[in-house]
Amino acid sequence: MSAYILSDAIEGEAHDIGRMHAALARQVLTRNQPFQAPVLMLSGGETTVSLAEGIGGKGGRNSEFLLSFACDIAGTRGIEALAADTDGIEGSEDNAGALADGATLLRLAQKGHSAQKLMAGHDSWTGFAAIDDLFVTGPTGTNVNDFRGIIVDPEEH
Repeated sequence: MSAYILSDAIEGEAHDIGRMHAALARQVLTRNQPFQAPVLMLSGGETTVSLAEGIGGKGGRNSEFLLSFACDIAGTRGIEALAADTDGIEGSEDNAGALADGATLLRLAQKGHSAQKLMAGHDSWTGFAAIDDLFVTGPTGTNVNDFRGIIVDPEEH
């Protein structure tokens, strides 16, 4: 499997960056462009989550990135992702980030959660906690960057 670094300085709204990464992963899966699958795409940088007045759920930029990513790959097999903060603590809770794949939205629905409602309330932690897909490392003692790893492998089901 080849690995490619997209950038270590990606910034912007977490939900937008999640959608962009999902589009790239789908293009690799369906067209083998700009990389040939199987591939590991890596990126870093610190995204943001802009909260509207009166809205503030549990979570952080990495889990919001992943929930947005999961919305755009829903039902797709062969794409899996991890997003985490290198210091081990993301946002308001004790997780470093979370994991997502094409079945994330289905697992959320089975637990009674709507990804769209979770996104609207910036409450990604609640969703990932419900499906046991939080990535918990505890404090690492270092803060380098946010880290995202996306595996695109059409042979993985």
